[in-house]
Amino acid sequence: MNPQLQTIHDFIQQNENLTADEKTALLKLVKKVDSDLTISEFKLERTEKVKRTTGILLEETIEELEQKRKAVEVQNRELEIETALEKVRSRTMAMQKSEELPEAANNLFLQVQALGIPAWSAGYCIWESEDKKSASCNMSSEGEIQKGFSLPTIGEGYNFYGPLKNGESFYVAELGGKKLVKHYDFMKTLPIVGEVLEGFDKKGISLPTFQIFHIVYFTHGYLMFITYEAVTNDWDIFKRFGKVFEQTYTRFLDLQKAEAQAKEVLKQSSLDRLRAKISSMRTSKDLDQIIPSIWNELDILGVPFIRCGVFIINEAHEKINTYLSAPDGKALAAFELGYDTNDIAKNVVCNWKKNKIYQTSWSKMEFVAFMTDLVDKGLLKDLMFYQGVETPPAQLHLNFVPFEQGMLYVGNTMLLKENEIEIIQSLAKAFSTAYARYEDFKKLEAAKEQVEKALIDLRQTQSQLIQSEKMASLGELTAGIAHEIQNPLNFVNNFSEVSKELLEEMLEELKNGEIEEVNELASDVIQNLEKINHHGKRADGIVKGMLQHSRTSSGVKEPTHLNTLADEYLRLAYHGLRAKDKSFNANIQTHFDESIGNIDIIPQDIGRVLLNLITNAFYAVTAKKKQQPSDYDPTVTVTTKKIDSGISISVKDNGNGIPKSILGKIFQPFFTTKPTGQGTGLGLSLSYDIVKAHVGEITVESTENIGTEFILTLPI
Repeated sequence: MNPQLQTIHDFIQQNENLTADEKTALLKLVKKVDSDLTISEFKLERTEKVKRTTGILLEETIEELEQKRKAVEVQNRELEIETALEKVRSRTMAMQKSEELPEAANNLFLQVQALGIPAWSAGYCIWESEDKKSASCNMSSEGEIQKGFSLPTIGEGYNFYGPLKNGESFYVAELGGKKLVKHYDFMKTLPIVGEVLEGFDKKGISLPTFQIFHIVYFTHGYLMFITYEAVTNDWDIFKRFGKVFEQTYTRFLDLQKAEAQAKEVLKQSSLDRLRAKISSMRTSKDLDQIIPSIWNELDILGVPFIRCGVFIINEAHEKINTYLSAPDGKALAAFELGYDTNDIAKNVVCNWKKNKIYQTSWSKMEFVAFMTDLVDKGLLKDLMFYQGVETPPAQLHLNFVPFEQGMLYVGNTMLLKENEIEIIQSLAKAFSTAYARYEDFKKLEAAKEQVEKALIDLRQTQSQLIQSEKMASLGELTAGIAHEIQNPLNFVNNFSEVSKELLEEMLEELKNGEIEEVNELASDVIQNLEKINHHGKRADGIVKGMLQHSRTSSGVKEPTHLNTLADEYLRLAYHGLRAKDKSFNANIQTHFDESIGNIDIIPQDIGRVLLNLITNAFYAVTAKKKQQPSDYDPTVTVTTKKIDSGISISVKDNGNGIPKSILGKIFQPFFTTKPTGQGTGLGLSLSYDIVKAHVGEITVESTENIGTEFILTLPI
């Protein structure tokens, strides 16, 4: 109970002046009041709690709303930044030419301003060289696009090279007062920048009295943001611009490279077509068809022009064969100009001799005067035929690009750019190469009958020389075979004489009745007859071999024991030379691989190759022996060996070797190092052809004063 009501309750109970009914009624009233009061207090307490809870919830809601508001602001700011970055990204990606770089720089400045950053200037600078001591800058100041200019990396009031060298990716520097004045005085001394700053004065754009450089480095250069005041909170934005620009600029470079490659392919295709067209020419009249081709290729390559032509200079006759285009690209009638016909002719010849590009410009009057002069000389039908329109161009710029045989002419109403002149130079070079081929063709045609006659004579001579070479080889074979057959014939003769003496002795013993002696003598005679038979068969084999080697090759391969063939021709070559020159002598060494059996070859042909190589080797050591008679040991080595790709045969000598200057010519027909009359020059050439016909290889290794080795490789 409420303490105050409890006091009243106690007072009523203790009061003696009240009756029992009065006390009961009053006490009941007190209890009711207490009950009502308790309910009121509860409601009041609950209300207070609700108020407190509501206050807490309200505070939390306000705080949450504030946080959400801030988050929305951050999100909106991020969207603004991303939008600005995307605009920079898309504009940079859209660039097709370097001329668009200033516009892209202005876009960068505008996006920075749109983000509320107090910028005075913004742009980007691309390194001009690997040392990074200067950069090509494209800037925008106060929304004014500046001309591109070159900026040193270190200058008055700034040093952008130091932080870069230290590996920093972001650099901030303040500049104000006298230092800033000196800075702009320095900037005014730079080419183009000075003009830009003077232009600001005329337009009423004031230079800042205080500024802060913000430099963001990337692979190809750096972004530059110049602000009037500190923008520390925006540094991250500058860095993000740097990353975006680096990615898009790299992509731009890739596109440029791809476009350059595409243009190069287009140019090469154009040049190839022009070369093909000129290469198809057979007469001077065909040159008339070249002018439309040049017109077409200039048009495909995007060179602006309204006239083109070719001036072929004939120094022998001091004439210029001129081929000009009509305005529709068709060829005019070709005509000749003398060196002194007019100023154009004089200047064309003068600059052609100096290999210089000749450029000049004509007014309308000069253009008409030139055409009138050509009409008067009967070189043109009428003015309209060349002029093409009623009114000639107000101005015509003439460009003459030299090539070996003359000048390529391109005329246009506007000056041509450097890259366009380079394209014309490429066309001129292609024209020169192809035209030289055309001139060669004319010379070849003129000499055709002489060449054909000379070819017939050459073939007759070649046939005679080849026969001579074959007869020389046969002579060497015959000399060697004669020596080989002499030995068995000597044995036959000797054993025949001995057998005759034994038979005469046997007759005497028969008369005397010495049967035992007769039997012994008969046995000796039988042995002698066997030896006579053996050496007779040997001589028969040599003769058959001679007949086989001397007969014309059938061209059919047959199994042949290579080592036997090599040994046989080595002996034949040796004894053949001995038969010719009794003073000839040389050491012979053989290293035959016994694992080599029969291989499929044409034995007569390969034998001819071996005979030629071995005979040459003997000739080489003989020549050196005559030069060094005392301390020189002539040696010829023949080696056979099985290798992975087949078999190899080596013929090596320790002669004087072959000079490097002629080593590459030794397999050419009719080339010989021997004195006149001692060689046809066909031996090695025929050997080369024989080996190639066997799908083999023949190589030579030679060192002067050391010797020479020929290596013959044949497949198995």
